[in-house]
Parts: sequence; C-alpha cells; structure tokens
Amino acid sequence: MISVIVNAKNPPAQSIQERNVYKTAGCECEYVLFDGSQNTNLAAVYDHAVTIAKGDILVFVRDDVYFMKMNWGQILESKFANDPWLGVVGVAGTQYLFPNKPSLTAAGRPFIKGRVVHHLQNGDFFAVVYSQENGDFDVVAVDGVFMAVKRELFTKCQFDYTNFTGEHFYDLDFCMQARHTNRILVSTDIVIKRRSQAVFDKEWNAHGAVFLEKWADELPAASIDAVPDPSNFQSTVCVDLKGKAPIETIC
Repeated sequence: MISVIVNAKNPPAQSIQERNVYKTAGCECEYVLFDGSQNTNLAAVYDHAVTIAKGDILVFVRDDVYFMKMNWGQILESKFANDPWLGVVGVAGTQYLFPNKPSLTAAGRPFIKGRVVHHLQNGDFFAVVYSQENGDFDVVAVDGVFMAVKRELFTKCQFDYTNFTGEHFYDLDFCMQARHTNRILVSTDIVIKRRSQAVFDKEWNAHGAVFLEKWADELPAASIDAVPDPSNFQSTVCVDLKGKAPIETIC
C-alpha cells in the first residue's frame, strides 16, 4: 500500500488534492493529512508521519500538488518491486551537488533531470523542464515537491528536523543519507502539477548554508563520473502548456 503524506497550511475537511490522489493512484492507498498551520517544520511532520502511516511506500508531497496522469501508484509499486536497491523516487532532481552551491539545479543541464508542471492561480500553465529525455535517471538528490520513499529505508535514514526547521533542504539532506545504501531515481513516468512556485528567501539561504556545512565531508556528491562546468551553465527551460495539455485537475 502507498501512503500519501501532506502537511497543509490550511487543511480543509476534504480537499481536491485528496480526491485527486484516490482517483489517480490506481492502487490501494491512504491520504494522511497534517495541519501545517500548527507546524511548519516539514522534517518534523514527516518524521512523525513515518510512525503512523501504514504503507510500505511513503509519498511526501506539498499541499498544492496534483497528479496529472492515472496509475502513478502502480508505476511506483512496480519500480520498487523490480529493484530491491531502489530507495527514493522523485520527479525532479540532480546528478551532481556542489560543495559551495546548495541549489538542486546548480549543476544545470544535462545534469538535472525531470520536470514539474505549474498551474498558477493567475492562470499561467507551464512546465519547468529540467531535461528533455523521458525515462528513469540515477540522481544524487530529488526535489521534495514529490518524494516517494521505501518504508524500510527509515531504519537507516531519518528526516533531520533539528537542522532543517522549515520547508527547505530536508529533502536533499535525506537523499544524502539514502545514497549511502540505496539508489535514488528521477522518473518522468509520473507527472505532477503544482499551484505555486518555490520561494528562495532568507530561510532558504540559511538552511542551504547549514546543508553545505553538515555534508562538507561528502560534497561534491555525484551519481555520474562527469563534472559540471560552471562557465557553461544551462538552466531549466520553461515551456508554455496553454492549449497543449489538459488543464483540468483530475478529481
């Protein structure tokens, strides 16, 4: 079974997101909702969630994420069942982390993989494309916007709610732990959309510095042999999806 774990800033009695999860999963699942207005420490909420969730795959998503394709749960179950070393699956991530740049996208293309669709409140509908290729890619870390983790991995790894007390870098920190024993993948087989964009504020910068200091002895970290050239940095690409993809939320 899959447990979908969400920390919502304004939790409703029953959300569109909850209906979307049950409608699209294509397998047995549960939706575990926490009141984010009481606790904004995502790592602490997720750490607690591990103790009460029933699934053998735990999917951590932000409260404004919706699945755009059917049977994503079946896809996850198949990937974990067919690879005993697989520990984490994401929809966006990187194959290289620098020792002095905490950003997930700092390596640029072709070292960043995946994509995330954004459907903003102002009507904008676009995809942030990390890479053009489709498939599964070994990475060193994934974006916490969607992070599926095999339950048994939590016997070795834990969300660090002491160092990362907000909404940033708990994901990269967890992946740095997980990569010691398990594979981490980005897959384009699962497509999500988000109703907001990431904010890189003072908190992001502060926790980024903490991340670099904590993992200084293991950075740079890579899932490939090649090394990015900062002078040839190629950013993500934004693709306008208006009129090119269904905009409705499945629920």
